[in-house]
Amino acid sequence: MKHIRFQFMAVLSASALMLSSCDLIGSIDDISPDHVVTDDNYITDAASAQTALNGVYASWRSTGVSYLRYGMFSMAHTETQAMVMGADEFAQENIETNNSNVEAAYTAYYNVINTANTFLVHINKNIPGLSDNKRTEMIAEARCQRALAYLTLLKCFGEYWKQDSPYGVCLFKDELVRDNEPRKRSSVAETYQLIGEDLDFAIAHCAQQPTDHYHVSALFAKALKAKMYLAQDDYQNAAKIAEEVIGEAGNDGYNLEEDYATIYSKQFESDEMLFAPYVANPSELYDDVWIGFAPGSLLTEIADGLAPDEETGDGGNSDGDNEEYSSKKKMTTRAGDESEDEEYPVEPGDPDNPDYPEGPDGPTATYDARYDWAYKSEIAMTTGIGKYAKLTADYLSLDTYYFMRLAEVYYIAAEAEARQGEYDKARTYLATVIARAGYDEEYVDGIADEDLLGVILKHKLVDISNENFEEWFDLCRYNRKGGFEGWTEDEKAELPAFRRYLLPIPKTSQGANNLLEQNPEYIE
Repeated sequence: MKHIRFQFMAVLSASALMLSSCDLIGSIDDISPDHVVTDDNYITDAASAQTALNGVYASWRSTGVSYLRYGMFSMAHTETQAMVMGADEFAQENIETNNSNVEAAYTAYYNVINTANTFLVHINKNIPGLSDNKRTEMIAEARCQRALAYLTLLKCFGEYWKQDSPYGVCLFKDELVRDNEPRKRSSVAETYQLIGEDLDFAIAHCAQQPTDHYHVSALFAKALKAKMYLAQDDYQNAAKIAEEVIGEAGNDGYNLEEDYATIYSKQFESDEMLFAPYVANPSELYDDVWIGFAPGSLLTEIADGLAPDEETGDGGNSDGDNEEYSSKKKMTTRAGDESEDEEYPVEPGDPDNPDYPEGPDGPTATYDARYDWAYKSEIAMTTGIGKYAKLTADYLSLDTYYFMRLAEVYYIAAEAEARQGEYDKARTYLATVIARAGYDEEYVDGIADEDLLGVILKHKLVDISNENFEEWFDLCRYNRKGGFEGWTEDEKAELPAFRRYLLPIPKTSQGANNLLEQNPEYIE
């Protein structure tokens, strides 16, 4: 397993010394502490430049970054039992301005931006041993990460779907910010302009074929740009860029994994990961208290309805009539039993059950295969969720954070084409990404045009849920732009209430910046 070796520069504290005479060390005013980072020594050569860039990557390793996901999953109804501060407010879509989870996330993402900006200010001076080409590539990596942070902040805290809205986010560009300098929010258009400029630079200058997937690359930057266009409801450009990513992926060392489980056993080493930095278990991702992880009601309802019916080939339980997943058991006839009427409980996805997933006359999976694997496989029985396969309580294992993987780009392309009425193109992308879950072309071809958008989202939710909280933004977009029409009434009943699309600007941040305006939907 590869490991990032982040190097950190810290202030060295000294123990108090009892000296019989001050003459032995001279004047205290002349003493300069060692290993203190200053503008003069932050970057002095190629090695310290790489150390500083590593520090930008390290800034993603924050509970403020990771814990926000639990609340967002809960708000999207793709997870329950979130055990972080303020999680109940997310579940009820009633988030207060002093929510500690929101406060920590807002600060953490701006820490990423500030760390990137500090690097960008210092990297442009004369640095011995650093070539111009390497300098440009490092700048591109920092700007790509800054773009990711700004895009996330905008989608969480700004009216990202309104180009003419004044409620973007506060922008800081290539500058050192060391004091609480009051600053107004930039407009949404201005925020997108900076994000786009950063991504264009990253596309042009980041490495095309990275040696790993825990560093950003030109292809990841392009995929992030497709996601940016989707957030803007610019389906033409979202489709165009997503399709370029799909066409270039193989040559750049990225591919869909044939086996869904392989994605999560390889984690940041998987060819499917566009950007997945490792984080140390347990404090920076799911820690050992997450053995009780449980999928949310919306995710369960959708996974139940998607499960192919063996006789018809259609999605199962199309009327939405299913048992509550909390029972965790389905009664199924045992294959090969003398008594065909004998029933026994089968755990969906239970690898110890000899009749799973299917036999000549035996049971089939009750839920979509990806859901079964994620929540009912042997790995899931140990860790609570199969997507974080290395989660243990030994405090030594490494896990990862899936910022984006190639599968998401296929779903972006499929949705963007479907919203433009290009249904055949949309079906092609959907068929490719869901083939490994057991869905064939006949299944995809059988989806009516008017239902295609809704089916694309269902598969996307089952595929990438509880990874990068993109599901919340997808659900909000479908609520705004349409696509739920073909869903069953039971599926619609599990949707969020959409009381608000945005998170509140934290009260503490407003206290530190008297020019920072609250989002209108939180103003009483």
